[in-house]
Amino acid sequence: MEPIMILVIAAIIAAIMLVEFNKRQNTKIGDSSHITADVQQLYLLKAAEHKIEVIEDLQKNAANTNNAIVTSIEQELTRLTGAFEKGDIKLKEFNLKLDSLLSNLDVNNSLAQAS
Repeated sequence: MEPIMILVIAAIIAAIMLVEFNKRQNTKIGDSSHITADVQQLYLLKAAEHKIEVIEDLQKNAANTNNAIVTSIEQELTRLTGAFEKGDIKLKEFNLKLDSLLSNLDVNNSLAQAS
């Protein structure tokens, strides 16, 4: 009877070890979702920086065509960046508004070049 008891005790210990190992593996998976969110935020921030650079370059190139449009876009960009720095708008919304501003500037720049 003793060898059977030793096997039962060994099986219980092995089961406990497997449960603990499984718990640790599950917590590691949960931690990576936090890292994924940080990486997404980093990509959004980098995209916003790039969009601002493109808008500023387009403003410099369009400065001699229509000052009213360039001035309004400058004011909107200043307002947007100020609101983002204060935390009034989220990064995703900031990127969407930069897209809109970029498309407006691009359309206006294309119209100015066509005339």
